[in-house]
Amino acid sequence: MTKKIVNYLVNMRNQKQEVAAKIASPFEKHDDIRIELEKWIEKQAYPKDNPLTIEGYTAEMISKLAPFMDGVGVYNFLVTLRERPDNAKRIIAEGFPRK
Repeated sequence: MTKKIVNYLVNMRNQKQEVAAKIASPFEKHDDIRIELEKWIEKQAYPKDNPLTIEGYTAEMISKLAPFMDGVGVYNFLVTLRERPDNAKRIIAEGFPRK
């Protein structure tokens, strides 16, 4: 369940409920990513001890490579790394181009 993520997006990021639900929906399929994001929401810090690693990257590593992303964006990118690793690695190699 992504209630904590939706609440964060609505209350802290001023997203509309429908938009927040759409942003949070990818986390429903990936409990491990969702759980770590919920911890980030609580602490506003990435885990140091035994962080989730996908394709060799942790959330903290992604946040350093793409400092313009907040925690939700970082963890959403971890979903991309899991579901479409080749595409995600291309984005990393290109330096996270923003259009």
